[in-house]
This record gives sequence, C-alpha cells and structure tokens, in this order.
Amino acid sequence: MLKFSIKTILLCASVASMGAAHVAYAAYPDRPVTITVPFPAGGGVDVVGRLYAHEITQVTGANIVIDNKAGSGGIIGVGAIARAKPDGYQFVMGSPGNISIAPSAYKSLAYDPIKDLKPVAMGVQIPLLLVTRPDAPFTSVAELVRYGREHPGELTYASGGTGTSQHLSGAMFAQKAAIDARHIPYKGSSPALTDLMGGRVDFAFLDTSVIPNVKAGKIKLLAVTSGKRSSLLPDTPTVAEAGVPGYEALNWYGFFAPAGTSDEAVNWLYSKIKAAQANPALADKFKTQMMEVPPAMDSAEFTKFVAQDTAKWSQLIKSMNLKLD
Repeated sequence: MLKFSIKTILLCASVASMGAAHVAYAAYPDRPVTITVPFPAGGGVDVVGRLYAHEITQVTGANIVIDNKAGSGGIIGVGAIARAKPDGYQFVMGSPGNISIAPSAYKSLAYDPIKDLKPVAMGVQIPLLLVTRPDAPFTSVAELVRYGREHPGELTYASGGTGTSQHLSGAMFAQKAAIDARHIPYKGSSPALTDLMGGRVDFAFLDTSVIPNVKAGKIKLLAVTSGKRSSLLPDTPTVAEAGVPGYEALNWYGFFAPAGTSDEAVNWLYSKIKAAQANPALADKFKTQMMEVPPAMDSAEFTKFVAQDTAKWSQLIKSMNLKLD
C-alpha cells in the first residue's frame, strides 16, 4: 500500500489546480470565430471578408468562418450580430448603408449601430466615381456644375437605389454644388450603369467596378469622391479639388462586434487585421478588386470615424427629409 506525505499531496493538488486553470483559461480563440457577411457570396463585401479570413487563418491557424446572412442592404445580417451574445466569437462586416446611413434613413431600424455594435477595424476603403454619359456636354466637374446652373432642373443622376451611398453621394454633390439635379433610382447598380451608357441619365456616382467601361469609352470619368486622390486612380482629381470644395464621400467595409465584447477579442482581431494589411500580397489582391487598404485604425480610432461618418450622412438625410420606411 502506497503512502504519501502531506507535502506530496499538497504538491499534487497544486499541479492539478494549475492544470485546471490552464484548461479554464485557454488562449483566445479556442474555437471557431464567425464573421458574418451581410451580403450574398461573391459580392465585394464577401470577397473582402474571405480574403481577411484566409490571411488570418494562414498566419495564426485560427479557424475563421464566413457566414453569409444577406438581406435588406445588409441590415438583416448586421442586426443579427447587434443582438448576438458578446462572447468574442461573433463579428460582422458593416458598410455605410447599414451602419452610417440606416439610423437616419430608417425610422424603425431594429438596432442602433452606435449603442449595439463595437467597431473593431476598417477593412478596405473604396472611392465612388463621378461618371457621366459618353456624349455629355461636360468633361470636368466644373463644367458639370456650370451646366447644371445654366440648365436648372434638367440634369438627372442615377443610383442603385434610394438611400444607397450612391444616391446620397449624388444628393450631397447637388447640394454642395448648388445645382438642381433629379435623382433616378434603379434596382441595383447594373441597370443604372446601362442607362448611363445609353445616355438616358446624365451622371452617376458608381463604384470602381465600372472602370472597364471608362477605359472602353462607354462612360466618362470626371472625379473620385474621396478626400484625397485615390492610389487606384492617381491621375483622377477629387470632386473637391475639381470644383466642389468640401465634398467627400467614401465607401468602406469594416469589422464590428456586438457591444460588450471583451477588449481581448476586439484587440486580437484588430491586431490580425493590421498585420494582414501590412502584407503587400494582400494589398495587391485588394487592388485587383479596385479596393484600397485603409490607414490603420484601432477600435477607438475606427469608432471616431464611424461617428463622424454617421453625423455627416445624418445631416444630409435630415435636410432631404428622407425616410425609407
């Protein structure tokens, strides 16, 4: 029969306790991390989410799962995560339409992005492009503005739908340029582009996917909407420098967590996104998609950016008396 001293028993208990603590406090993440993409597979937001997921998995070995939960311009998927348990394993990719614009445009929005979500990091930024019909009588922003003032009420601009960033970018342009331009909404960007190429509308603010049409001469590119010239189109002026001072509109995709998510989980994902953004190979992949890697922003900096973006669109929406429900 084996006999143990009190000292030996206490030592064994201590070792066992340390082992139990190790199990209880395993390093984060110790199970799959889900990133909800609130749009269908294959779209721009989905591509960004999957590129980041692949990069982070390759570098860390963490299991990153992409869950597509599409509907209502991303509102369904973002709302689901806004109501999710803040356990550090649920994130969502948001964009202006469902983060910055929706609170002011929708009276009955089921979530408050400021209160219910915690910004983690911006993934990419994408300038919109001010483009015109191929036979337009203006070839610069200044000429477009002059034409609008000389022909009040005649100009039309297309968008992929009422309340989209394309629509509001056009409305802000008309407001800041002091011109009267009529909005023509379409059910998506593709039909808007088709009518622009056909000369049935005068101009539009569309995303960078239309660049092949610009190169083919099917539409004319006048400017980019970002505050600074885009590295994607360095020879193209911004709207502000080309004739409408103070104008800036930026499309972006970013990562959010449910409010209350631990700083440990938020900082872990931010650090991995920041490291991925420093990889030239990933930057090149984004560039082929006509997207830019943004300046690095931690949670606090991204929170400030989102608040400013929301305030800008809120002011415009109120001035338009726009309500989508």
